[in-house]
Amino acid sequence: MLDDFHEAHFEGECSEEEREPTAKAYYDMLGAAQEPLHGHTKVSQLDAIVRLMAVKSQFTLSRDAFDVMLTVIGTLLPEGHILPKSMYEAQKLLRALKMPYEQIHACPKGCILFRKEHAEAKYCPKCESSRFVEVDTSDGQKRQLAVPLKVLRYLPHIPRIQRLFMTEEFAKQMT
Repeated sequence: MLDDFHEAHFEGECSEEEREPTAKAYYDMLGAAQEPLHGHTKVSQLDAIVRLMAVKSQFTLSRDAFDVMLTVIGTLLPEGHILPKSMYEAQKLLRALKMPYEQIHACPKGCILFRKEHAEAKYCPKCESSRFVEVDTSDGQKRQLAVPLKVLRYLPHIPRIQRLFMTEEFAKQMT
């Protein structure tokens, strides 16, 4: 009972020997991402990236607009800051932290997801809406580009649950 009480009320990091190699690599990367952006702030690199990605998503900024925004913010920060310079670098950090997502094309009207039996369909079987952006050609026909009109980003839960079981302490708490 005393051991259970101690584990429940006293937070202590697991020792390095208790962690498996994948867990150790994950926590090392997480620690690096928690470093402050520069010497005069408590905002971490990970926090800044997540906030900026939320703004990108909220206002549907393009990749180029996001890169320009990172460049402008980077020029406003003091020398030696660790803010990524492009969306590619920001995504690389998030990928290293095993935060993947799956992009699934969706009907613009929300009827279906273009996956499984509809994975190759170019038009919605229910409302006949185009899956991709359509442009007029010079001969008066419509041509579909390879750009989807609506994309759903699915965050798989299995990798997140696996991360919770990486250390013995969290595994005990999860069970």
